[in-house]
Amino acid sequence: EIFKTKLLLMGKDVDIIMSKVMDDKQMLAIMDLLETTSIYCPPYFGFILVFRIVQLSISHGVSVNTAFGFAYYSAVLCHLGDLCNASKYAKFALDIMQRMQARQKYCRVYSVLYSMTFLKTNHMHSCLDPVLKAHREGLKAGDTAHATVCAVIYCSIAFRCEKKLASAKQVLTDLKREAKVYKQESVWGLAVPLEQAILNLMGHADKPNLLDGDAIPVEN
Repeated sequence: EIFKTKLLLMGKDVDIIMSKVMDDKQMLAIMDLLETTSIYCPPYFGFILVFRIVQLSISHGVSVNTAFGFAYYSAVLCHLGDLCNASKYAKFALDIMQRMQARQKYCRVYSVLYSMTFLKTNHMHSCLDPVLKAHREGLKAGDTAHATVCAVIYCSIAFRCEKKLASAKQVLTDLKREAKVYKQESVWGLAVPLEQAILNLMGHADKPNLLDGDAIPVEN
């Protein structure tokens, strides 16, 4: 599927891809289904679904789902070590999202790009503000799950960029409180190991070499 996708994209820029907009209701429903399923299914299966989103965008026209498809495709290329094309198609995703005025996809697209591609192709400090903005846009759009994912990504980047652990811990505490307000504790669980690691490094753990403590209490 990845080779098929690469062949279909060969020689095509954003203008060519955007020259046809999908208007078939059945195909639009399929695109929505592919995107939603790719998020919640195992990664190895999600890759295939995302490749299909990109392929259908080329053959049947772009939709609001196309930006997410290109973002995920970019992340796959990044994982495979093809950083040049990963960066190229990440920019395609942002351009398509803007042209399609797909604000409802803002948070999903950014959560994919800034968890993979842009962390390897951009300066880490430059990723902080866009991820935080995506988090806020996600809350505005009602996409609290992906807004929380962006919050977790932001905390992870801040931990690696901040000079003081106390400031990183404060950011994490504030966003954790917000996640609870929106009932996204399960998603916030992704940040729990990071929270405990910070506590360990700050000397707030009996066994600093183990991820056990206030953030990850030992179960009876």
